[in-house]
Amino acid sequence: MSEKETIKNAIREIAKGNSSFNTIIGKVIKGSVSGIFCDVKPLDGAELKKVRLNGHTEGLIITPADDSFVFVTLLSENDAFVSKFSTIKKVSLDVEGDIIINGGNNDGLIKIKELTDKLNALKTSVNDLISAYNSHTHSVSTTGTAAAQTGTAAAIVSKVLQAAAFNKTDYENTKIKH
Repeated sequence: MSEKETIKNAIREIAKGNSSFNTIIGKVIKGSVSGIFCDVKPLDGAELKKVRLNGHTEGLIITPADDSFVFVTLLSENDAFVSKFSTIKKVSLDVEGDIIINGGNNDGLIKIKELTDKLNALKTSVNDLISAYNSHTHSVSTTGTAAAQTGTAAAIVSKVLQAAAFNKTDYENTKIKH
């Protein structure tokens, strides 16, 4: 056995400790992610089939990207799960309580369907109101003051500031769904 192999085996033994678990590094086989499983090709050794994406099959499911590197924790010869990810493709989270992202300083997420339905259900749509607001003007015509004047003052047209139309894409973050 080479010195490199001896050191490698010694590190594995130290990392293993008293635990019966073993962790290996591998690459997610392209196209193998299906549901809560994936296939992994270790850096050395035989391909691992139907490796669970997480230790549990519910709650938090992290899906690795194809061809990304992962740590696979072997619980037994027939049971393993991905315990660390180099590149994450998707995260699915099902919880009963609150979810707080980045400290929760931006309040709650928008219920996009309900908001859009409510805006569209108005007798006159919000965008029609904005269009009317944007095109609204006040014309003022003066023919003099209390003292008699001759002629007509030029018409003064006052226009309001423009408002932007509401578009679902303006207020929907398609990267976060709930």
